[in-house]
Amino acid sequence: MVTYVLRIKGFTPDTLPLSRLGQYLSALSDLVGPDAPVHFDRVTKGSAKLKVKISEDAAPNIESRVRLASVAEPNSEPRRAYEKIQGLLREDQTSAEFRPDNGAVILAFPGGKKAPPKRIASVREYGELNGRIIRLGGKDDTIPVGLQQSDGTVINCTATVELARQLKQYLLEPVDVVLNGVGRWTRTAEGLWEASDFKISECYPLQYDGFDEALEKVRMSGSGWDTEQDIDAVLHRIRYGD
Repeated sequence: MVTYVLRIKGFTPDTLPLSRLGQYLSALSDLVGPDAPVHFDRVTKGSAKLKVKISEDAAPNIESRVRLASVAEPNSEPRRAYEKIQGLLREDQTSAEFRPDNGAVILAFPGGKKAPPKRIASVREYGELNGRIIRLGGKDDTIPVGLQQSDGTVINCTATVELARQLKQYLLEPVDVVLNGVGRWTRTAEGLWEASDFKISECYPLQYDGFDEALEKVRMSGSGWDTEQDIDAVLHRIRYGD
């Protein structure tokens, strides 16, 4: 008898659930051939190794069947078995390989290996934050400041005593403020930039001008909007075309 192993990475005999073991064994049976002279041996230590024993006479044909399973006809039994094992591995976020107990790999199953964590970038530079002051305190020369942004995120900042006095009037008040300064900006795995360790150099209340006031400023800036009389018509043309 020749011993073959389906080695499932990321699992051990202690962590592979019995129900999952049954699914892998069923797929393995289809892979080597349900009517082939194959017998399940055991699950061994280390990575979960499903061992099967195959008669020496049948071993060459079964090896050939398994080796070509990934490129077999789409609806053939070996191909379906290969895809079934692949599906289980993708769900388990791992990979596997089929080989003789002490031999080279016959068929590799890439499955669903976990992607390596994305590199997170971090830079320190000047920037601007806005939100509401929810925390202000301390007796050192550098005063801790808690700024809560519109999404609920709280950013830890620091300010001089003089700036802290200016910020005190906004503490726990429904007033949004703008903070300028230098902080550490970190790019998350999702591609977003988050601020931390922000040293405030300037602060002032955020101004919300009305549309008419904002439009008047744009007109006075020499942008060309001062020649437009029907703003609604222009906006409609921009949105929907002529």
